[in-house]
Amino acid sequence: CASREPKMAASRRERRTCPCFSRFCLVLAVFTSLAVGQELFSRKVSMQYNPGCNIRECQSSSNDSDTDSHNNLVHILARGKRDSLHYVWSTIGAPTVLMVHTTSTQSKLTVDWEKLLKVGNKTIDGAITVEPGSAVDYSMAVIFNKIWEYEDLNDTSQLPDNKELFEPYDLSEMRWRDFNSTLNSTSLTGNFTGETNQTHMEPLFQNGTISFRIHAFNTEGRMSDLPHLQSTANQTQFDVTIDSVEPRGNMSRFAIELMFITQDKKGTHVDLKKSKSIDDEYTPGVFELFELTTAHGGADQADSYMQWKPVCYTDRKRSMGVATRANTYKLKDLKTTDLPQDTVARAYFPDLDQLQRKAVNVSFGLSKDGTYVASNYTSWTASVGYGDPPYETLSLLVIVVISTGLGIPVVIILFGGLFVCCRQKDKSAKEKKTESDEYNRTDDYSRANGSNTIN
Repeated sequence: CASREPKMAASRRERRTCPCFSRFCLVLAVFTSLAVGQELFSRKVSMQYNPGCNIRECQSSSNDSDTDSHNNLVHILARGKRDSLHYVWSTIGAPTVLMVHTTSTQSKLTVDWEKLLKVGNKTIDGAITVEPGSAVDYSMAVIFNKIWEYEDLNDTSQLPDNKELFEPYDLSEMRWRDFNSTLNSTSLTGNFTGETNQTHMEPLFQNGTISFRIHAFNTEGRMSDLPHLQSTANQTQFDVTIDSVEPRGNMSRFAIELMFITQDKKGTHVDLKKSKSIDDEYTPGVFELFELTTAHGGADQADSYMQWKPVCYTDRKRSMGVATRANTYKLKDLKTTDLPQDTVARAYFPDLDQLQRKAVNVSFGLSKDGTYVASNYTSWTASVGYGDPPYETLSLLVIVVISTGLGIPVVIILFGGLFVCCRQKDKSAKEKKTESDEYNRTDDYSRANGSNTIN
């Protein structure tokens, strides 16, 4: 009997320990399944070049001369289960991305090409429409207006006053190559590439270009290239690149002017904010994120956004070693007359005076990085989207590593403490049983002796 008691005690400890361990494993399994198995939001996305083109001026084959500019317009259609997003990228006028959100799954983009290209002296107003108009919920546009160049003699990397700038490259006066030759309908990408048409600046573009590579997405994820911005089915991303343009100074730097126009709903406000993070997992050394958002009234959700990280790259092969700073400046108000002519934004919005109009500059470079002259290459990435911008979160890998690092010691302490408690409890019970057995034996002995004495 004595030999069976330790085995029975061990069995009881095992039964008490196993349920705790099982519950822990169950919680871990549920957490992992939730983290991994969450369904991603997606849309059915297509990319079409010059949709509905019915005149010679908008056909690729009509612009074969090196001196002609292609009239590029790209329609990105993103269908959801209950709504649709229309993105219109174009280099007609200044490069522009127009975004229109509708509450219909059947909404359609229409382009009046004769109006848009002002064939027969027609006006551009109303050249782009989305039908049915009653389903249009929200519209906005980003215009890429100018590329600034300045001589950074003091190596501050800060954009100076206008009087210290070289004459800017006006992006509405560019000669653009055929986008259709670069369009990839599978990866949903393509390139707008151009050289200046400003006659006295053409020699600076003998081997140089300014380009916009655009991306669309049908689900959530991250770009494979640095800075690994988050991507969603509600957005489009772009890389703006200045490549081999001859600098006009010995310490030249560049900057870009972005114009932001949006519907002026009741109480609409445009905000530029910077957020910080403790995590630089996806963009090593970068802990900041900039967001230009619009919202109306007291709404918690944004209507639209533009998002970027304060980093750019000085080589085609992006890495930490060729990363430098992208500096963001304060928002400024715009007059209607400040907006470039003949863009797709003017073709869509009937009255620019009724819109919110803002501008922001982003300059490229950091003190002591050698300026643009050191590499003759600068590339910067940003995204434009509908609704709230995606926010940075810890990846599942980081969560698992942290949980493992913190969880294993906790589990060891818990199970170690449980084991010690069980041992102490069993030891106390065993001591009590031993004392009880000794007492019983003593009592039996006393009774036996007493009985013998009487006899």
